[in-house]
Amino acid sequence: MTLRLALIADIHHGPDQGTKIGTAAVRLLRDLLPEMKAVDAHAVIELGDRINDVDHDTDIALQREVAEQFGLAGIEAAHLLGNHDNHQISRAEAENAFQRSFDSYSFDVNGFHIVIWNAHTHLTRERGFHFAEGDLDWLRADLAATDRPTVICTHAPLDNGSMVGNFYFERLPQYAGYETEGAAAREIIERSGVVVLCLAGHTHWNAVNVIDGIPYVTIHSLTESFTTAGKPTGAWGMVEIGEIIDVQVFGRDPARYLLPRRDLSAHWLHKHKPWAPKPPSAA
Repeated sequence: MTLRLALIADIHHGPDQGTKIGTAAVRLLRDLLPEMKAVDAHAVIELGDRINDVDHDTDIALQREVAEQFGLAGIEAAHLLGNHDNHQISRAEAENAFQRSFDSYSFDVNGFHIVIWNAHTHLTRERGFHFAEGDLDWLRADLAATDRPTVICTHAPLDNGSMVGNFYFERLPQYAGYETEGAAAREIIERSGVVVLCLAGHTHWNAVNVIDGIPYVTIHSLTESFTTAGKPTGAWGMVEIGEIIDVQVFGRDPARYLLPRRDLSAHWLHKHKPWAPKPPSAA
């Protein structure tokens, strides 16, 4: 069986902020959502950061306006909660504005298990991303309950990949993901033996990092412009998983990754016997 997922990340609807062209978001959604619907994916996943946060009342209105675009396009999507989505408003207020629960959940489709892991994403300058109590336990229990090949979707990436060259995170890598706790999440993912792909947004560029045979892929932001000469990327993605994993990102900064699909319960050798050079012989 082949799984097909349509993806969109970091919409950032609202006023322009930095290199995020939020004023283009609604126009881009009107153009792209019908195209995403037409590919007849098994699921559409929106990876969070729907808005450029401004203030309490504005953020609630912005969340509603993004929800309206998905409704007008007739798309029932899985949605993740990004750090901008709950910076000026509470998680509960974000849920009410978007008319959607942001609890973690999972579902099975076409022989695969899809995990919408809404781990804690409230971010402050004093503290980077950290999992809330229960986040890791929820993931461990969910993965233990399935024997199907599994795709995990989060807002922030879990691979702790390099941010060299990233406009926002080269100097602030602690805000790019779960810097001190990513390894704990990956340990659960690897031990489960079922995960074949992890998908995220947040870092505003296309990237892939393969760890223990599991690809960690980040999808570019819809309205980011730092890689596209000041114009919004218009990015959205498609993933097809069959005998291989085929990831495509469309827009002004396209990317494509053809990746091997990890056999369930397979591991790289180094996870058990890391190589190290022998010490030099004593003179």
